[in-house]
Amino acid sequence: MWSNSATRIDDIVVRWLTSLVGRSATFDTAIYLLSRGGATEGAFVMSIFWWYWFRQTDSATVQRTREHLLCTMFAAAVGLFAARFLALTLPFRLRPRFEPALHLVWPATPTSLTLVDWSAFPSDHAVMFSALAVGLCFVSWRMGMAALIFTILIVSFPRVYFGVHYPTDILAGAALGALAAYCMNGVAVRRQLASRVLLWEHRSPQCFYVALFVVTFQFASMFGDLRYAARAVYHLGGRLLAATLATLSGLR
Repeated sequence: MWSNSATRIDDIVVRWLTSLVGRSATFDTAIYLLSRGGATEGAFVMSIFWWYWFRQTDSATVQRTREHLLCTMFAAAVGLFAARFLALTLPFRLRPRFEPALHLVWPATPTSLTLVDWSAFPSDHAVMFSALAVGLCFVSWRMGMAALIFTILIVSFPRVYFGVHYPTDILAGAALGALAAYCMNGVAVRRQLASRVLLWEHRSPQCFYVALFVVTFQFASMFGDLRYAARAVYHLGGRLLAATLATLSGLR
């Protein structure tokens, strides 16, 4: 599946990055601390979401801003779903840190072995954060660009540096997230989708804000619990289906 040009890009970038390993203990430590941000990264972007949601301005701007914010979250969710579908259906791609054929020395860091059987392509983090950053550009291009820089330097770079993803995993995820955000924030889609959700906010603000808080919390945590649960259901369903088919074939 992987083209020679994509493989070549990955090889050049990854080998250059690993050549930096060990040259500066301060740099390695700084990148390691950035990579351990976890929920802090998502919480930072969700804080921007809530800031603009309650920003005091004229009613028309508030309505438009909230429509963009809701559509951006929906785009990020759709992008994540598409990324998981691609990861499960496309040929498996081992993460570079676990690829012995590369013969590379990676920075010393506790690496979760749960990622060994998770396909690297595309990057979930790149999908979600690029979708949120591009969506914020519709609200404030300055804040959107700041979020995009944050996505590149704080979210994506450490994942390539520590061998969690290849560069093309990041690029594909960023393209998928940006495309989803751009499409969902179109005028027709925005008004049809978000305006109906905002009606719920006017009719039952208590239920609406409880639901919105839960959703933004899931974004802040990268849907960790839900993704693991969905993955468990997927594998369990596959085993049950295989056992059922085996039983039926035995009855024949």
